[in-house]
Amino acid sequence: MSEMSAEQTHSAKKEMKPLLKGVHCNYIPVADLERAKEWYMRVLGLRAFRPDGGILIMGSGQWLFLIESKDRPNANFTTDCWEGENFEMFSLTFETEDIVALHESLRENGAQVEPVTDYGGCGLQFRFKDPDGNKFNVWQR
Repeated sequence: MSEMSAEQTHSAKKEMKPLLKGVHCNYIPVADLERAKEWYMRVLGLRAFRPDGGILIMGSGQWLFLIESKDRPNANFTTDCWEGENFEMFSLTFETEDIVALHESLRENGAQVEPVTDYGGCGLQFRFKDPDGNKFNVWQR
């Protein structure tokens, strides 16, 4: 068996295709599965994979799992590396085709919602929290 030089190893790694294709599903901690499931379906328009359980399907076909958590109230975390010190960071950015309708649905249903901001080439965005305090970002081209 021949050994590769450091240069050959570096070159092989540089040319390697990503081994991860994408994200198939995400897991969201919730306190009460049925309450959260009803909210995500009513407010965000997601549909249930099956009547029982917490698998919801987004418009793209991706799955969102709502999982009852024993010890973690939400998926947020604090960082100094985003928008200043002690920023409460969101764990996911959702994509939408109608940011105005989504923003309106969230506001009408009492969600904590930030204003829509135009980031130019990065599109329109806003942040919101679900009833369990999970913070999310929303994006539209």
